[in-house]
Amino acid sequence: MSEKMSARIHLTGHVQSADFPNWIARHAHKLGLDHVTTQHVPDGLEVRAQGPEEMLQALALGVSLGPESVLVDTMDITTVACA
Repeated sequence: MSEKMSARIHLTGHVQSADFPNWIARHAHKLGLDHVTTQHVPDGLEVRAQGPEEMLQALALGVSLGPESVLVDTMDITTVACA
């Protein structure tokens, strides 16, 4: 089993859609991720989650494509091992 990691995914672009945080939460749940939060920041949206690194990478790919209501310009993911 993979080591549990914590990720911060930073998105820029047209990511302020009201349905995007719920969309992210549903996909993170399907991937078995924990402690998923979203927060609007001045230049975009920040997503935080915990779980196996490959599932965090899958979430990052999914949110970079997003639902029809968003247009992601950039996606940056930072992962660290959970303590």
